[in-house]
This record gives sequence, structure tokens and C-alpha cells, in this order.
Amino acid sequence: MPSYAIIGGSRGIGLEFVRQLALNEENTVFVTVRNKDKSTHLRATVAQLPHKNVRILQADVVDKQAIKNAATELGRLSGGGLDILIYNAARLEFDNLLRGPGDYDNDEELDEEFIQSFKVNVLGPIHIVNNFLPLLRKGSAKKIIILGSEGGERSFVQHVHISGLGAYGVTKAAEHMVATKYAVALENEGFTVVSVSPGFVDVSGTNSEPLSEGDASKFNDLVVQHFAAFPNAGTLLTPEQAVKRLLLDINNIGPAESGTFRPYPEFDTNKR
Repeated sequence: MPSYAIIGGSRGIGLEFVRQLALNEENTVFVTVRNKDKSTHLRATVAQLPHKNVRILQADVVDKQAIKNAATELGRLSGGGLDILIYNAARLEFDNLLRGPGDYDNDEELDEEFIQSFKVNVLGPIHIVNNFLPLLRKGSAKKIIILGSEGGERSFVQHVHISGLGAYGVTKAAEHMVATKYAVALENEGFTVVSVSPGFVDVSGTNSEPLSEGDASKFNDLVVQHFAAFPNAGTLLTPEQAVKRLLLDINNIGPAESGTFRPYPEFDTNKR
């Protein structure tokens, strides 16, 4: 019975991972959220699933003790092992997400956003992997998947001319390196550690709050900019489409792919 841990599954892509994986009664799905009581989309989704194979754990990825507690609880519930870890948590606060390094009102605001993004997007996966690694070592698949982004890849940023997404892009680039470091560290143990891109996904259906008019306009401009740079890429993906592709890839990859960043195929600048 394969076991999965989805880190950050209260909404968006993480929620869709939970839904699709839980539809297979052979899977056991553990999902972490910052706050169980406020995870209304997740609780509603789990209530409608045909099988009772989802376990919800509370753990903010910037709370080191909560991470330790979640890993301990998962080990107790799973019998001590875990097959696949998927780190989906990311800082996506729209008040700051679209800003470039020169777009902040003052140095303090800039520092705060970059530091908070670093805590979630870089230190978060490090603390998660360190605490869940003993469980993964006892699993059969030994796969660590980090949800990355082309926004952290230099060739993509240059091709699309993205000056915004400053804190997000810089910390996603560092997050890709985190995956590579663990791939090297664990290569002799048969692990597969990769960062993967879901593509450009419309997650507005489970947003915690609607975008302001200004943010919505800026986001739409960014969408247009992306697809103008890749005219054959089509349109925004639904979470269902993105996760279906990702799960196929996750099932097929092995140690030979460890350490790589796996872009959304239509956004792969090496194929231009």
C-alpha cells in the first residue's frame, strides 16, 4: 500500500494531489496544513471521497516543532515508514508576490518579504526532509518531490522578461538547489529527489480570499506575458490537469533523474 505525504494540501495543487491520490483505495495519504480548522476546502473534499484513506496533520512549515510533531504522528500512523514525500508548500502572498526587487516602498518591507519567502520556500523543505527522512528510509519508493517553478530558472526568466516575482523567483531558485543537494547526499541510498514544475495553473477556485482589482490586473498581465513568450503552450491549466501529469511523471521517474529540475514541457526553454 503506497503512502504519500503532501506538505501543504489545504487548497490549490496540494488539495488536488490529495483528491487524486485518495481516489485509489490502495494509497494512504497524509496531508499537512497550517490550521486544520481553517482548511475548509480540504475537509469538504475529504468528506466526499469514497475511501477513508486520508490523514490530516497540522504543521506550519515555518514551525520546526510542529514539523517534528507531524513526522512523529505520521510515523505512528504509518507503522514507521513513508514512500513518497511531496513538498507543495510555498509563499504566495499576492500583496508582495508580483513585486520585483525594486518595487518595495522601503528596505524593511523588502527584507521582510524575502526573509519570509526564504523561510517557506527554502528552509521549509530542508526542515521537512530532515524530519521525514527516517520514515522515507523505511519506505519502498524513496522519492522526494519538491514543487518548483520556472520562475526560479534563469533562462525562463530572461526569455519571458520577468522583472517581478522577486522574492518568489529568488527563493524558488534556491529551492531547486535544495533538491539537488539532497539528491547528491542520498544517491547511494537509492533515493530519487527532484524538483518539478506543475506549469501555469489556475488555482483561483480555492483561493483564501479574492484578488484585489489591482492584483487581478497585474496577474492577468503576467499570464499574457507568459503565453506570448510560449505561443504553443495553450492556456492556464486546471489543478486536475496539472496533478494528473505530475503523478504520471512521479510514478515513472527513478534515481537516474535525481537532482534534476523537471519543467512543464511547454515551458522548457531548452526546446526553443
